[in-house]
Amino acid sequence: MAANVTLHFNYQKENLIMIASPQTSLAPERQTAAAEADRGLTYRPNVDVADCGSELVLVADIPGSVAEQIDVSFDDGVLAITATVRGRPQAGNPVRQEYGVGDYRRSFQIGEGFDGSQIAATYRNGVLTVRVPRLAAVRPRTIPVTAG
Repeated sequence: MAANVTLHFNYQKENLIMIASPQTSLAPERQTAAAEADRGLTYRPNVDVADCGSELVLVADIPGSVAEQIDVSFDDGVLAITATVRGRPQAGNPVRQEYGVGDYRRSFQIGEGFDGSQIAATYRNGVLTVRVPRLAAVRPRTIPVTAG
């Protein structure tokens, strides 16, 4: 079995560090047998990240969930996405099952220069969009000196 190595992509210009995994993004994460039996599978959703100038936009595929079951949090520079998916109703006795039901988890380390207090997220048709605005640039200013 190949080791699960975490790769770091460093976008130096804007000081953004993203954590990615080389494993197939929809492959279930490995869990202990007890945790797997208790919680089911956990998937890493596919996420596209776009630098749109004034903000970063993350677009994640999270099919089968609803907005009320998705949590987007930002703490200590880490943007975390978690989503719960309820099982599908069964019609009759299954002869073959290929559809796996599980929760989603993904996190990103966001560098300085972004405003964590203004992050916004929307969910529509199985797609979560998260907008992370940049901090307003501090402009140099001239201080007038008065006589007196």
